[in-house]
Amino acid sequence: MSSVKKRWVRAGTVTALFACSPAGFAGVGHYLPGMFNIRDFFVPEDKGVYTAMYYGNYSADTINDKNGNGVSTVTATVNGPGGIASATATANLKASIDINIAAPVIMWNTGYKVLGADYAMYIAVPFTNNSLGASFDSLVDVNAGGFGASRSPSASANSNTFGISDIYVQPLWLDWRGKHYDVSAGYGFYAPTGNYSPTGGAKNIGLGYWSHQLQLAGAYYPFDNQGTALTLAGTYEIDQKMAGKDFTQGPHFTLNWGLSQYLPITKDVLLEVGPAGYSQWQVQSNQGSDQPLFLNANNEVHAAGGQIGVAVPKIKAKLSFHYFAEFDAQARPLGNYLGATAAVGF
Repeated sequence: MSSVKKRWVRAGTVTALFACSPAGFAGVGHYLPGMFNIRDFFVPEDKGVYTAMYYGNYSADTINDKNGNGVSTVTATVNGPGGIASATATANLKASIDINIAAPVIMWNTGYKVLGADYAMYIAVPFTNNSLGASFDSLVDVNAGGFGASRSPSASANSNTFGISDIYVQPLWLDWRGKHYDVSAGYGFYAPTGNYSPTGGAKNIGLGYWSHQLQLAGAYYPFDNQGTALTLAGTYEIDQKMAGKDFTQGPHFTLNWGLSQYLPITKDVLLEVGPAGYSQWQVQSNQGSDQPLFLNANNEVHAAGGQIGVAVPKIKAKLSFHYFAEFDAQARPLGNYLGATAAVGF
């Protein structure tokens, strides 16, 4: 593998951290770990500007409760005159979540050194299409305050919204590199630029609050050509109070992992394959009286999947695809993530 190939394939593409996700729907913050490719957490070695287009689709038809069981029914209380509880009802619930994200990213390796590390920065602007739906079958149990049982017809609610979501800016991205390792550290923030209203519900594109993000990642290359990479990245997100509501989300910690292997297809084209996955935990409880639906406990999710792609180091171009299946979730949706990334450097 030529030195040019070595320099570029180790860089991967640029990291993109995006807003308005299934996380946003479920009340679990801005950071969406399913967006990432295995080598995305490290600064490209060559000085210059890099651009990428990220596409992601998250779909789910299950919302899990705090015990990890799918929520199949919803119970509501309807108050009568004077605030007296006059009726309680339980309905069968069917949920549908389909979210598409297209996010252009611009990253700059400045060529400067900070504390011996390469210094870079980047910005991601996500365009998001949210399709959220829920249907309620006929009420299966009604207690009308002693006035007898009754049934109500089925009902449904659907929303389809498109727009620019919350922009992510990372002004500090440092990378210490050697022949057999990369260590990166970064700080960034999400700005509440997406359309948001406290009463907007599923019509919202943004989450309505600022978030701060700290990230530390490492890669180990067993061989000198760095064709094999074992990666691990930890991300800590701190959210501020939601606009117009008495709600502040508890911080989350996310662990991304992966094993990337480059294989030569031709002299100038490389195939990349490898398994990958993520786990995310809410490490502190939410604060405030306006808790999101179904969220009465700290949430978490775990997923596993894989990646395949091609790289052309001579022109600093790369095309990647990955898929993650979530196999366990608590107090949030349980779904699948499909992603694609096209990247090029100048």
